[in-house]
Amino acid sequence: MDDTWAARDLPVLAATVGLLEESYLVTVSDIATRTGLEEHAVAHALEALDPVYLDFRKTTTGGDPTFWYVLKVTPAARQAVGQWPTAEALVTALAEALTVAARDEQDGERKGLLAYAARLVGDTLRDAAVAAAESVLAPALVTMRQRDQGTGDAPDPAAS
Repeated sequence: MDDTWAARDLPVLAATVGLLEESYLVTVSDIATRTGLEEHAVAHALEALDPVYLDFRKTTTGGDPTFWYVLKVTPAARQAVGQWPTAEALVTALAEALTVAARDEQDGERKGLLAYAARLVGDTLRDAAVAAAESVLAPALVTMRQRDQGTGDAPDPAAS
């Protein structure tokens, strides 16, 4: 079985998210132009990505996917392409930033502390750091999900 995620689905998803930043509706032909993939490959990718990652609609075109379209993408899509943060990605970025700071630090004591902090965040305490990041990101992500899904008012983060 072929890996379609890296070769087809992720590039189609990334192009779709990007195009939806520019337009309210994105067609298969728009995505094919952006990715360089054939329209039939884009159509197959969209079918695979629907409904978890996007809202894909087929129009009555006698099987021609040229004008089939995507109305919106889900929060999971935005996270998959890196537009929205995940707790894991945030912790990884923090550990990498601490590693760079340690490498660039001139003071020996601070250099050691920064390197130790990077190891703690990125390895030893990673699970706790991810849980903490999830709790920090959760109110914002809930609000964004509700906005994208049109499910009403966002909760008050101070109330939790």
